[in-house]
Amino acid sequence: MIGTVLGLVVASYLGTLLARWPRGESATFGRSRCDACRRRLAWFELVPLASFLALAGRCRACGAAIPWVYPLLEIGCGVAGAWLFLAGAPALAPLAWLLIALSLFDALHLWLPDKLVALLAVVAIASPGFDAADTLALRLAAGVTGFAALWLIGRAFRMWRGHDGLGGGDPKLFGAIGLWVGPLALPLLLLSACVIGFGDAAWRLLRSRQARNTQLPLGTYLSAATVIIVVARPLLVPA
Repeated sequence: MIGTVLGLVVASYLGTLLARWPRGESATFGRSRCDACRRRLAWFELVPLASFLALAGRCRACGAAIPWVYPLLEIGCGVAGAWLFLAGAPALAPLAWLLIALSLFDALHLWLPDKLVALLAVVAIASPGFDAADTLALRLAAGVTGFAALWLIGRAFRMWRGHDGLGGGDPKLFGAIGLWVGPLALPLLLLSACVIGFGDAAWRLLRSRQARNTQLPLGTYLSAATVIIVVARPLLVPA
């Protein structure tokens, strides 16, 4: 119950960031508004998930559909929080919450905000990490390795093709993830992200040949792979 409530509360704030940051707005000041009619929302319209269900997914004033990403973010964070708290791994909940938000940022905007990636890294250093056997020194080494690996891949691609193949936020995200998971998990995570990415690319191509030149959100694939492994860990390694 505690994990669910915390997850929903955190998701509500992360949803505010997801709505405002791409528009260049502050997430600290100003009341939340309907994306369509810009009406200020009442307090009861801000209750995570419950307000979406009570309003049948539409604005109370103009009837515009509420974007699906907000309830999806809240459900994801709520479920992840509940599962990790019940499994005795509450320290991993912030990792799951932040990665769910980052995956949506990248999927929707091809953007991994530096502030969220930095927060992910800072919380990692203050946490016991993915594996208690990994020392902080090992996890710091994994962070540097994760960043360097993707940065070098991106650099090599640019030299080969003459344009960027990776976003600037991808190496930073992989480095921050390395601070959580340690060095041994990095190859598996990158492989899993590639599998997810190839699956997404194939699906896009099946739907439209024009998708051949579409940019793909590697940050979403890295985040998804990490969340899957984090959620599965309590099944494989009981606390």
